[in-house]
Amino acid sequence: MILTPRTLLSAAAPLVWALVLVLAASAQAHAGCTVSSSQLVFGVYQPLSFAGRFGSVAVTSMATVSVTCDRESGLAGHTLTLGPSPVGGHIGMRYLAHSGGGNPMLFNVYTDPTHLTVWGDGSSGATLRHGALDGHVQHTVYGKIPAGQNTLQAGSFSGLLTMTLTYNP
Repeated sequence: MILTPRTLLSAAAPLVWALVLVLAASAQAHAGCTVSSSQLVFGVYQPLSFAGRFGSVAVTSMATVSVTCDRESGLAGHTLTLGPSPVGGHIGMRYLAHSGGGNPMLFNVYTDPTHLTVWGDGSSGATLRHGALDGHVQHTVYGKIPAGQNTLQAGSFSGLLTMTLTYNP
């Protein structure tokens, strides 16, 4: 899973970020299976609050992770895990690195739309599981950048996460 945001700064709102995080995983997991994902796209993020003008709110998004298997390979179930972010090395609190060396941006990926269950590796965070399949299955995942990250500097943020597909015979 590769996360690559684009940052948009305007003269009218120099503390507003427009982020696009791309879940660009596409890999051959087994001779008869592939894993891919759609983009996890975040809109505008406002890190600071100014009374009467604007407020910092969480920014959310969702993406689809697809597993496609041929009949022989799909007879076993599978588990999809998501590793830690390279910045901080944690699953419970993942970060995107600032290109200029500033403070990293906190975000995470969840298995539920309420953003309560972090997608992780099973020992830290939940996994995505599916029984035997013959063809294609989709998992929806949900991203969130929490409000109030007022120490962030304007700039570009990026990171890399690894998705792992494990067969469950």
